[in-house]
Amino acid sequence: MNKTILYIAMSLDGFVSGKNDDISWLFRYNDVDYGYDEFFSTIGVIIQGRRTYDIEMQYGWENAHPVPTFVLSHHVPEHKPQRKDVFFTAEDIAEVLKKAKQLTDKNVWIAGGANVAQQFLSRGLVDEIVLSVVPVILGDGTRLFGKTDKPVELSFREVRKFDRGLVQLIYARE
Repeated sequence: MNKTILYIAMSLDGFVSGKNDDISWLFRYNDVDYGYDEFFSTIGVIIQGRRTYDIEMQYGWENAHPVPTFVLSHHVPEHKPQRKDVFFTAEDIAEVLKKAKQLTDKNVWIAGGANVAQQFLSRGLVDEIVLSVVPVILGDGTRLFGKTDKPVELSFREVRKFDRGLVQLIYARE
């Protein structure tokens, strides 16, 4: 059975991006093997927010994730995506997840950003969290975790240590 996995990086002080959606602080880890290829081999569909999609386009990463991708957005971009398997949708996230799971027997990656992660977590739609903690303090930006109506209970599964102090914390929803 496929899982819904939030796989995301954050700074030590809890930000997924710095001011003005800056993600350059992540680039020093581009050459670190932190298990991404192994993780991505289990993914059949991606769900992400529009800001994350736009940042990927800004860096020329449109073809970096060659699996069907749902982009949560209230507005379709002016330019058509190069790929035919990128779908812009304003549907409810539970419906989008249902459609994603119908496309694949593999896992579904909730790729971000923070608002998307918060929505999926608050609705109980995440099975597992793989959180890469980067040893940098940004001081400002977009926080991964925001306010919740109720606690989100998780069970610790594993911690992995990688080069340059990067660690991954793996949790499952209780």
